[in-house]
Amino acid sequence: MTLLKSSFGGRSIRSAKLTETDHQVRVSRYFEHYVDRGKPGYIHVVRYPFKSLSALIALLRLPCLHVAPSSARAEGAAIRAVLSPRATAVLSPRSMLTRAMGFATAALQLPLEPGQYSLGASKQTLRRKTRRARMLGVRWAEVSDPQERLDLLKFAEEYERTHPNPTYRNPDPDIRSLLSYRLWLAAYSAEGSPLLLSVTPVDGELAALGYFRTLGSGKEQSNARYLMTEVLVEHLVERGVRYLLDGGSLALPNGIRHFQRMLGFRIYRIRIVRARRGQACSHVDDNGSFLTLEQV
Repeated sequence: MTLLKSSFGGRSIRSAKLTETDHQVRVSRYFEHYVDRGKPGYIHVVRYPFKSLSALIALLRLPCLHVAPSSARAEGAAIRAVLSPRATAVLSPRSMLTRAMGFATAALQLPLEPGQYSLGASKQTLRRKTRRARMLGVRWAEVSDPQERLDLLKFAEEYERTHPNPTYRNPDPDIRSLLSYRLWLAAYSAEGSPLLLSVTPVDGELAALGYFRTLGSGKEQSNARYLMTEVLVEHLVERGVRYLLDGGSLALPNGIRHFQRMLGFRIYRIRIVRARRGQACSHVDDNGSFLTLEQV
C-alpha cells in the first residue's frame, strides 16, 4: 500500500507543510471527551448530539490521503487490512461511515530528508527525553536475527499477559504475525534488558505502527519511547516513507493521544483507491494547499 504516485514508478510530490487544522483539533477533542466518559458507544451521540454533529462535520473536512495497492507482500496486506473495514461488520454504522468518507486515523507526515524530524520548537520535549534516555544508558538496535526476534516476541507476550495496567493487559496476545515484517527495532537498558519493541510493516511510501510498546514501566521505558520514535522515523525516511499510520481507533487512551499529538501525529481520512497508469491524484487540505502527485 502506498500513496498513489508510487504505483507509477517515478513521481514528484509538492505540498505545503500540513500542520494541525481546527478540524483535526475538534475531532481530537471530541474523542478525548468520549474516552473520558468511558467510551459509552452510540449512547454518547444521543447524549451529546450537537457535539457529535460538529465532530462529524469536522471529520468530513479532514485532509484526505488517497492510497493504492502496490504490494502483494505480507506488509502491504497488513496495511491494507488496517485501512479496510472488517468483512464481518459490513452493515455496521461504523463500516458504512468508513466507506462513505474514508478511514480516519492518526498519521505522521515524515520529512523528505534524514535529520529533519527532531528539529524545531515543537520537538523540544522529544529532544529532552531522548537525551535523558541516552544519559540513562538506553541503547537501541535493529533486530534481524530470527532467534532474537522470537525471544523479544515471547518477552512482549509475557508482559502483555501481566501488564500492571488492566487497560493494556491481554491474557491471550496474538502477535506472531509480527514475524512477517522486516523492520524490527528494540531499545535496551544499560544492563541489556529489553525496554521497548518496535515492529513496523513498510510498503512503498506508507508504514504502520504494527507494534510500538514498552516492555516494562519506569524512567528508562518512558524515555525510550521518545528515543525510539526518532530512531523509527529516521529508518523510515531513509526508506522513502512519507506517512506513518497509527491505524488504530480514534478512541485511544488520552495519554497516548497526547503523546502522539506532541510527536506530530495528526488525524487524516484515508481512502483506498484503484490506481490507473497515467492518472494524477490530488487532494486539498483545509487551507487550500494542494498535495499534488504528478507524472515526471
